[in-house]
Amino acid sequence: MQSENSPFIIGLTGHPDAEPAQLPQLAAAVVSFLGEISRYLPDTQVRVALDADGDVNGAIARAMLPLDLPVDALISARDSPRSDILIRRSSLLLVLWDGRPSSAHGDTADHVFRFLGFGGEAGDKPHRIEVSSAVHDLDVTARLVYWVPVLRVNDAVPGGADEVPALARQPCYLLSVGDGVLEVQQSMPSSLKRRLADLNEYNVDFERFTADARLVRSASLMQGASTTMAMSDAPTLQAIDRQFIKADSLAGYMQRRSERLFNTFGIAAFTMGIAYLIYDNITESRILLLFYTLILLMSLLVYYFFQTKRWFSKYLSYRSLAETLRVRFYLTLAGLERRMQTTELIALTGIHRFPGFGWISFALDPIEPTTLEPTASEAALSDDDYALRARIVDQAWIDDQYRYFVRKVAIMQRHRSWIGRLKNGVFVAGLIVLSVMFMFSGALHHVDVRTGLPLKNVLTFFSGSLAVVLGVWELRQNKMAVQELLWQYRNQLSQFQRARQQLQRTSSRARRDDILEQLGENSLMEIYLWAIHRYHREHAPPGAG
Repeated sequence: MQSENSPFIIGLTGHPDAEPAQLPQLAAAVVSFLGEISRYLPDTQVRVALDADGDVNGAIARAMLPLDLPVDALISARDSPRSDILIRRSSLLLVLWDGRPSSAHGDTADHVFRFLGFGGEAGDKPHRIEVSSAVHDLDVTARLVYWVPVLRVNDAVPGGADEVPALARQPCYLLSVGDGVLEVQQSMPSSLKRRLADLNEYNVDFERFTADARLVRSASLMQGASTTMAMSDAPTLQAIDRQFIKADSLAGYMQRRSERLFNTFGIAAFTMGIAYLIYDNITESRILLLFYTLILLMSLLVYYFFQTKRWFSKYLSYRSLAETLRVRFYLTLAGLERRMQTTELIALTGIHRFPGFGWISFALDPIEPTTLEPTASEAALSDDDYALRARIVDQAWIDDQYRYFVRKVAIMQRHRSWIGRLKNGVFVAGLIVLSVMFMFSGALHHVDVRTGLPLKNVLTFFSGSLAVVLGVWELRQNKMAVQELLWQYRNQLSQFQRARQQLQRTSSRARRDDILEQLGENSLMEIYLWAIHRYHREHAPPGAG
């Protein structure tokens, strides 16, 4: 697998005292589950994050896994302050669990409940499991646990069977439904299938992109970073940068493909409009009708063929991921990656609920910080090193993005002004034509302007052509959501301009960190909201219908 492949990481944890007699059965369940996941990810690397020194015995766990499956041996989840490493880096949790709650911190039950989003102090755990009678998806982005029930050596009642519903005694998926309740689903939720398929398609798209030697990748964010940067940061920044180049390259590629498609339909619409005007005002040729019909049918065929490519929807999701990675890169460089709760921000905007966006969290999981607290080397960052990082962040991120949005807003405002003048011109021309036709309607039929046609027909064709041009352009602008894009660019410009001014007036490291954190959150919020507005332009809201 190439290093750019965005892997799907499965966290594995379980009890160390599983009954030996059931190990073959457990191994079969694990292999079956991994096989099902792999079928939806034929072009994506599947990795298992193993809690090597924690609950699961490393030797037993590896015996359950396919020999060709990469395994990440993680440090013990009980080894504070790295207690969240398994939770933060896993996209799905595979647990060998007896199904019983526990008040112990860092054991299997604690992993399950914290991964599913239950907070509270130790001992404040869900105390019951309810089984859904219908297979449905409560949340297209719900964190999932795949539960393989186990028998423990010292269980008086094997597997706690008196505490676990009958339908939960077989391997199943667990979803959090709130109020300390877990829901059981026997089969893989359809939402997970879609998200896995989208993640795999993302990797496939990049393989196709790299196979085309004519296509150029996006510039690396590392180009703006200093070579004197602390080596402890380099692996993390390089990992983020690789994924940014991938997402940004694909976003640009999908944008170009979708714009070409929009332009093609615009040309087709313009040609059809002109053909109809010629037929109506110049010559009633049956060939024109045939030409008009042919273009219409070809446009429909092209539309139904290319709509399956989902170029524009991919552009939206890939752009959202790329900008998330850009912000994550510079906040990491500034030492603030642990203060940026990307998954919470995604959940807050609701962008993850839209089809085609839910997989983004899978691509972000492998670069999640492994700890919630700064390491000793980060905490001891010298003033000189901090100043160097600050200068890079200011120049390569804030100043660069500020200039970018200034340029984009200016260009789009010029285009908007030009379109406004064109609209006024079309309106005036149409008004003049109507006035002339109203006052001289009879005489215009007998006026020949050396074209062999009445002047009335020439004027009607001219004004109609301007209207067609304007209508087609408006259709293209509406399809590309230019208004929403301008709105987003203006808001982004305001955010970066404000941040520049605030940073110029502060010398406090703490205040500077707060400004950067707020800028990152606001910038991403604008990106996500724009993508949501653009999605609404093409589709009904979630649950509508």
